[in-house]
Amino acid sequence: MNIKKWIKTYFSIVSIIIFISIFNYIVDPYQQYRITNFYPLPYEKERELDAGMAKNFQFDSVVLGTSMMQNFSLKHLQKELDFTKPIKLTLAGSSIYEQSVILKTAIKHQKIKNVLIGIDFFSYYGDIKRLKHGENNFPFYLYDDNLFNDYKYLSSFDTLKRSIKLISKNKDKIKETNNPLYNYDYMYEWHGKHEDKNTIDNIRKKWVNREKFDNEAKHFEKKFIYLKNNFEYNLKPLIEKNQEIKFIIIFPPYSILAYKVYQQRGELEDFLKFKQYIIVNLSKFKNVEVYDFGYDNSISYNLHNYYDLYHYNKKISNWMISQIKLKKYLVTKEQNNKSNIFLKDVEEYIFPLK
Repeated sequence: MNIKKWIKTYFSIVSIIIFISIFNYIVDPYQQYRITNFYPLPYEKERELDAGMAKNFQFDSVVLGTSMMQNFSLKHLQKELDFTKPIKLTLAGSSIYEQSVILKTAIKHQKIKNVLIGIDFFSYYGDIKRLKHGENNFPFYLYDDNLFNDYKYLSSFDTLKRSIKLISKNKDKIKETNNPLYNYDYMYEWHGKHEDKNTIDNIRKKWVNREKFDNEAKHFEKKFIYLKNNFEYNLKPLIEKNQEIKFIIIFPPYSILAYKVYQQRGELEDFLKFKQYIIVNLSKFKNVEVYDFGYDNSISYNLHNYYDLYHYNKKISNWMISQIKLKKYLVTKEQNNKSNIFLKDVEEYIFPLK
């Protein structure tokens, strides 16, 4: 290739990259620079979208955590807990390290009054900087304020595909069908996807194949010391440094089958020790309330409340908000013995289900 042809090719490539970058900047599919006003925004691809929402949406209260926290209604939070402008910055299956990155970004860009966060044991497995999808699989460049690394976002063909997909959506048609995917109040909710399923049959299958339960985390360390280190590194410092923010900590009610699997694997003792450690350690903070919904057998033993061994339905999510309003299930340092799970012979007690 002669020099003239090489220069022409070079400038052609540069022109394409510049065009893509300008186009991605204008569309801004992950709301890094502004909130969209010319295309409908679907609440999905949360690891990317949360970054932009944390920076540019206006809110004063945050729901944080994994898929266990995604079926909370924002309107219900406004009504019951006086969260004036709530938002969900949840990540399905996330580690507490990922959650801390999101919360730090939100605190940096917003005046936060309330944080409602769910404590899931699996979020505290392994290394203190563990990422759900492994190394180099979290978009840190979207969460920082360094303009020099924005090229990863603006010149990306993945971003381009996302931009084209979003602007091609028919705004009027989406409005007519009232698609919940585009509804702020329903952001990240997944409960509707399971409404037509026989959840009891699904739970039975999950129980029979319980060796696969939590399988993606089988290589992570789950001993108490790892859970404790994750808490001490990722969550506790945020509470200590931001005592003007009210933190509402909840231990969600997994089904009794999940606890039984933990027991069979020899993990339950460490998990309950970790729960009690958090309760005792956070009891000294005036800006923290801890609610433990895990010990209520009337919830955890009723499998009609669940979609699988972990996940409860939206009715339970709304019920927890109502209980928080009434200050029920509030656990103090002196009451942490409530955290002990009473495990019956699960198979005999629950199966066969009617």
